Amino acid sequence: MEFPSLYNRVLYFPHSSFVVVMDAIRRGLRKAVPWTLLYADDVMLACEHKGEQKREVQAWCDRLERFGLKLNVKKTEYLTTDVTESSSIQVIGIELRRTSVFKYLGSAVASDGNLMVEVKSRVSAAWSERRSLTGVLCDKKMSERLKSKIYRAVVRPIARCGA
Repeated sequence: MEFPSLYNRVLYFPHSSFVVVMDAIRRGLRKAVPWTLLYADDVMLACEHKGEQKREVQAWCDRLERFGLKLNVKKTEYLTTDVTESSSIQVIGIELRRTSVFKYLGSAVASDGNLMVEVKSRVSAAWSERRSLTGVLCDKKMSERLKSKIYRAVVRPIARCGA
């Protein structure tokens, strides 16, 4: 079967093609960790100055366009640690949404550096998972030992590592 476009290849081989495409896109845009973090289609850019951030975002947009892709502005947001900062970041004429809590791969970072956002997020995720297992954990036919193993294997890691 012939693949007339990359779009078809991505449909048939999503993981391998996407990794190759993302590697090609980020070539030339690489900054050292922790300034740029990539995971699948999630990109996190960190900069010390707002002007630099605008240039980085624009460089990524330009690079994505060269490969026939575009930044989803609706899903793109920015966080600043300077609470007095009033200006915004625009991409292709659209203002990016500012957030006070930034989530990346299940971890939350607050603009004021407060860790309670992360703690509350993990506790909430663990309780949610615990509630989803109520039928199993409250089953009188199951041994306490098995319930304990399930709890330790499923709920505890979510509280410890996030979800």
